Order: sequence, then C-alpha cells, then structure tokens
Amino acid sequence: MSEEQVRENPFYAAPESKKMVTLIGVYLGVIANLLVSSTNATLLPVAAAELGGLEIYGLAQSVAGVLGVCAMPIFGFIGARQPQLKRLLLAGGLGVGAIVIFARAIAMNFWVIIIANVFWGLVSAGVFVVGFTMVRDMFDQKKAGFYLGLNGTMMSIAMIAGPFLGGLVIDNVSWRVWSWIVFAFLALATVLVFVFGIKATKEQVAGMAVKGGSFDFAGGAAVTVFLAMVILVLSLGGSYVPFGSAGSWTMIAVGIVALIALVFIVRKKGNDAIVPLDAIKDRNTLVFSGTNLLHNLGQMSITFFVPAFVMMQLVNDPLVGMLGAALAGGMVTVCLAIPGLFLGPIWGKMIAKDSSAKRAMTIANVFRIIVMGALLFVLVPTTPAWVIFLIVLLAGIYNSNMTVAMSAGPQIQLKPELRVTGNSVVQLGQNLGAGIGVALFTFVIGIDPVYGMTICIAISLVCFVVLFFITLFLKKGGDATQQGRQ
Repeated sequence: MSEEQVRENPFYAAPESKKMVTLIGVYLGVIANLLVSSTNATLLPVAAAELGGLEIYGLAQSVAGVLGVCAMPIFGFIGARQPQLKRLLLAGGLGVGAIVIFARAIAMNFWVIIIANVFWGLVSAGVFVVGFTMVRDMFDQKKAGFYLGLNGTMMSIAMIAGPFLGGLVIDNVSWRVWSWIVFAFLALATVLVFVFGIKATKEQVAGMAVKGGSFDFAGGAAVTVFLAMVILVLSLGGSYVPFGSAGSWTMIAVGIVALIALVFIVRKKGNDAIVPLDAIKDRNTLVFSGTNLLHNLGQMSITFFVPAFVMMQLVNDPLVGMLGAALAGGMVTVCLAIPGLFLGPIWGKMIAKDSSAKRAMTIANVFRIIVMGALLFVLVPTTPAWVIFLIVLLAGIYNSNMTVAMSAGPQIQLKPELRVTGNSVVQLGQNLGAGIGVALFTFVIGIDPVYGMTICIAISLVCFVVLFFITLFLKKGGDATQQGRQ
C-alpha cells in the first residue's frame, strides 16, 4: 500500500497487537459458530426431550437462518458506508450470539431456545460479512489471503471437535454444560473485539467509506420479508405449514410482493439501496454469489443426509457395528473436515498469488464432480462404510476450497468500494443455498424413500456441473465491471 492509502485506512495502520487481537476474535467467532451448527442435531432434541417440545424442536433450527440471511446485507450496507462501525458490528454480532447461547443454557422452556435462536444469524452476519472484510482491511493482499485461508483450518477444527467433544459432553454430562462452553468462546471473542480491537473515527475512515444516502429502511424491510418467506416456506413446507396449504400460499404471495417491491426500490435508489445496484451488476459478485448458493445447495446431500444413510442403511456393516451407528454417522462430518486442516492456508496462498480464486476453484470443482459422480453409483446399502468415508474425505478437498474461496476471494477480487456490500450479497448464497437444499432433499426423500437419496445426489451433481462453468466467468479485480461500462 502507498503512504496515502495507509493514511486512509486506519485498520491497516493500526498496531500489530490490535490486529492480532481482532483476528483472534474473528477466529473464535468462526469456531463458536461451527461448534453450534455441528452439534445442533444432537443438542436440540435432547433439550426438547428434557424441557418438553419434541414435536417442535426442528423449528429452533429452521428459524436460526432467517434473520442471518436478512442481516447480512444490512451489516454490509452499514459497514460500507460507516467503516468506523465495523468493530461495533462485529462485537455486537458476537455479543448477541453469546446472549442466545446464555438463554439456551438457562432455559426452562423450549420456546425460550426457539425465540433466542431467531437472533443467532447475527453472529454469521458479524463474522462472515464484517469480520472477513476487517481482516482484508488490516493486512495487505498476501497476508490477508493467508489469514483468511487459515479461517478454513479453524472451521475444520470446529467441525471435528464439535461432533466428538459436543457429543461426549452432551451424552455424559449435560447439554447445558456444552452450551456454557460455547458461551465462553463467544463471550471472550466479544470482549477481545469490543475492548481491545481496532478503533477508528469517522474522520479516519472518510477515504474508505462508500458514499451514499441514508439507510434504506424500505429496502431492508423488503429483503427481510422476501428472504424470510423463502426460508420459512422451504423449512416448514414438509411439517408445520405443508406445501399447498393456505398458509404456504400466503407466505409465497407475501414473498413475491416483497420481491417486486425490492426490485422497484433498487431501480429507484441505485447504489443507495440495501442491495446496491453496482454489486448486482458486478460480474465477480454474481459469480461468487451463484457458486456459494449452488455449493451449499448441493453439499447438503452429503452434510445432512449421508450421515443418516450410514446410520440407517449400513447397520450390518462391520465397521459401523464396531464404531456404533452414531459415531459412524459422525465420521462423515469428520472425514469432510480433515482436509481443511492443512489445505486451508494452501488454497488461501494460491488465491492471493493469483489475485483470483478462479484457478483454485476450478481445481476443486474437478474433485466435486468426481466425488458426486462416485456417490451416485456407490451410495447403496451393500457398499462398505470405509468406501463412503474415503469418498467423503475426497469431498473435503473441494469443501475446504469453498470455505477459503468464499472468504478470501471476494476480499481480493471485488473492488474496494464493493468489498463490503458485495461480500454481503455473496454470503447470502450460503444460507439461501443451505435452506433450499435441506428443504428440497427432505421433500424428495419423503416422496421416494427407496430412490430418494440417489435422486438427491443426482440433483447435487447437476448443481456442481453448473457451478463448474459459472466459475470460469471469474475475472481478476474489477475487470468484468470495468469492461461492462466501456
């Protein structure tokens, strides 16, 4: 960076100690987020059985993503226009997460857990939208690529530790004790960022701030309503609000009205809208958003349904019998996470060196198509469990790449003025893709329990083939946007 750029970026010019403290806070937030998501499938039904609410425990999981999808563009909008608030946005998201888990730990009624979980998405918005951009602000491209790549390693550690340690604590001690452990991570991260993190004034970040009007409350409301309806229709369509019911059609109608309103707002307000027009027009933003959505949609067939297949369909397998059904199912998650322990920094360095995620993602995309194609043929009850574990281990190669590419890629390839708002749009694909995937695959398996899993894998394969070709449209920096304007 030039001296002028350093003066305009107080995050880059901050003492190294404050940078490291902020970075540790981001990493702790990432780990806590994964510790929760990797143990929810075990913790929530156990808590519901104790508190009363087994018939509604799934609602706690489905509502957790709604506000996160809505909060991401809001956090991105505020962070882009008022960079001095990034520390407060990150610390605020972490602090809300700590309160959510605190409420879970002391809950005497399961509805307390459900209501608290509504706000869990603010953790994702704080860490993945604001936290990642702060890492890019604090370091040059090479270091930022490395540290953002190391984020993939942190996520892999949490994905491995969660199922093992969480299950051990929940089974042998209490689900409340596990909640207190996660609370400690979030509380420490909040203190580190809020008290010891990098502080900046409005005057210091004037050169970084994206110019624009006041906050787009109308657009924010439209995004919130539209995305909430999408998630709720898909999440509740198979249970509480069945597809085709009056309630389902009502939510669909409300979502369509909100989407139409959002389109008019974006056209009228342009870059002052909650979803900036330049971010929508930018090719790299659209490519990253599309690949993030398709990856998370297709990956749900492995993340959520292959463990269940191992537990229920391979009960007579010698390895499953030796490990136990639950641990054997957990081995799928572990195998998926192992490659990320050492591949994260490698992917990050490759992306930083190329100033583009295109080459790294293309290499990983070859693995994703091979893996999903293999599962299409071997995911049958007669296949040995070790074969499935080996294939999922290979899936960890592309899964670790996607983790790094979606954290480092947008920070390196999006133009500075689009980095925060564009990244918020990119991160929307994660929750939206996962929500669509879980709902779609649950619906398919419910219709055809015999061949449903094969159909799900086929759908995932199609998603990954489309993802492969979309990735080829990535360009370095803002080249795509600049060419479009010429």
